[in-house]
Amino acid sequence: MKLVDGMKDEKLGSAILYCFTKGYGSVPMELYNIVLPLLYNDIFREEVSKFNDFSLCVKSCLEKDAKFVDCVLEELDRLDEITNRALGLTLLNKDLSFEINDSIMTGNCNPSKILDLNEAIILGEMLAGKSLSDVIEILQADFKIVFLDSETLGDDIDLMKLEKLGAVTIYHQTDKDEIKSRIQNANVVITNKHYLGEEELKDALQLKVICVTATGVNNIDLEYCKKAGITVCNVKGYSTNAVAQHTFALLLDLYNKNHYYHDYIDSGNYSSSSMFTHLGHTFHELANKTWGIVGMGDIGRKVAAIASAFDCKVQYYSTSGKNNQQNYQQVDFDTLLKTSDIISIHAPLNKQTENLFNKDSFEKMKSTAYLINVGRGKIVNENDLAEAIKNHSIAGAGLDVFEHEPFNNNNPLLSIKDATKLIMTPHIAWAPIETRNRVIDEVCLNIEGFKTNKLRNVCTL
Repeated sequence: MKLVDGMKDEKLGSAILYCFTKGYGSVPMELYNIVLPLLYNDIFREEVSKFNDFSLCVKSCLEKDAKFVDCVLEELDRLDEITNRALGLTLLNKDLSFEINDSIMTGNCNPSKILDLNEAIILGEMLAGKSLSDVIEILQADFKIVFLDSETLGDDIDLMKLEKLGAVTIYHQTDKDEIKSRIQNANVVITNKHYLGEEELKDALQLKVICVTATGVNNIDLEYCKKAGITVCNVKGYSTNAVAQHTFALLLDLYNKNHYYHDYIDSGNYSSSSMFTHLGHTFHELANKTWGIVGMGDIGRKVAAIASAFDCKVQYYSTSGKNNQQNYQQVDFDTLLKTSDIISIHAPLNKQTENLFNKDSFEKMKSTAYLINVGRGKIVNENDLAEAIKNHSIAGAGLDVFEHEPFNNNNPLLSIKDATKLIMTPHIAWAPIETRNRVIDEVCLNIEGFKTNKLRNVCTL
């Protein structure tokens, strides 16, 4: 039998599903969703009668059309309605009956006058005993996904989600000289920090998508990717709450002198004290302090809202000059430096922000002010910051990002051994487990978007 375009209605669909059931046996309901996308595909219908093994049939189809699998999977959603209508028709005509066994609803054949449709019966026999996930896995076996540096997301997140999208190879970490060989046959490459330029990518002729597990894509040569037809996708908005939370974790630790007071108790001095309290280090309320924000994007606005809840006066400096947040006062950079009690950085690294906080900046800040950097390390000159803290130009700083990550043992910041003046964390503001799992969810959606021709989070020059 050869199906004719234009006959793709529920009547023909019901006949196909009935004959598929005849070949398969007792069919799990979700498996019906793949039947019409396969049998409405001209190439698959030509090949299905030549094989007894589904995977060999798929391989043959791919040799004829490299986009065969993509086409079939794209049809899954589009044909969902007609599949449901066709199943309804088989139920109405009593061609199929539906039963629940072991909590799974299945379709079963009743005696019927429907003529045998050989391709549908053969497909049923070919898929007998397989679930929908089994069939999808076989279809995607030649869609290769390579994750170069899963270490950057930690070992406590669920990477199994990726396996639904293709044949996945996960590397904990990859050396620079291993990149080319590992991505040579990949269709999708996932990375966080590895640099992928022309030299690394030129032999990856099957590569279609690079998924960056971060917002910044400065480690990807976007110009080369455009020439090579490689789509680059990032993840956005996944860490707003997490980074805002960490901003206050750093600031409050500094502002309330928690390290000092913990060490006081841990030393045994509190146990031997005659006083119920200890006032060894002056600290302040946040209420009525001026909080200056550099970079009023999603994270900056979240920090502003929380600071307002502490009854801080919020003001901001727009590094691009484009932000106009009417809820908060916009000021120039000098005003921000001179009048803020706390300054937090939430800006990207670019020509306007690199080395923005340097010796001149620190000299303009209040001697009682604190700087929090959860943006990008090179926005702050670390040598100048270390000197500013030592010289009491500012009260202290909380840093989660650095000029070089990780930095060397001779970094000037390491010479400050006072956690009431400087507290540092190793680029973890973005990294609660919920946030990291959200990153993988976003990567999966980006890959699905490519496969269904619904691109999202695409990065361009």
